[in-house]
Amino acid sequence: MAIDNGADPDAARRDAALRGLGLHEAADAALDAIAAEVAKQAAVIARIPYLPSAMVNWRTADEQFFGGLHVATGGLDGATADDIPRHMELEDGWCPKVVRRKLAYPLDDVRDSSRWVGNPVANALGIRAYLGAPVFDPEDPSLVLGSVCVVDTVERPWGPEGLTLIKNVALEITAYVSRR
Repeated sequence: MAIDNGADPDAARRDAALRGLGLHEAADAALDAIAAEVAKQAAVIARIPYLPSAMVNWRTADEQFFGGLHVATGGLDGATADDIPRHMELEDGWCPKVVRRKLAYPLDDVRDSSRWVGNPVANALGIRAYLGAPVFDPEDPSLVLGSVCVVDTVERPWGPEGLTLIKNVALEITAYVSRR
């Protein structure tokens, strides 16, 4: 069951910006590297002996697209990067909420909120913790293009360090988009 995150008044502007930047459909090795790096940093902050998974997620008018993807070895219920499609339904997961709120969103345990019960992503991949932040358009700072997130299969208190990390990575991605 998809989650209803409400109307998206920026959908058309976002889609046009992503298409104009060429970010709407092609995987990007630099964004894959950023996702891998944020996973490493999150592991240090959370004091875990493995790397969680991380994504750079663009939200087009029709779907979500992982322009950057790092899947933890043996993570996400045993799935590998080859098993995870780079396209996802428009409303699945937590990134659409980050895009609409235009704010970072930490979920130490995704099952704590009745809103997320039945979330197809949590159920399919065994996700239990989420930490995401919006990525803004460098040409229009009022427009969110997508998000960057870290997910784990174990409940995880991200704390202030986690929030600082994910917000800084979002700024790094905005700078990368600006240089393209």
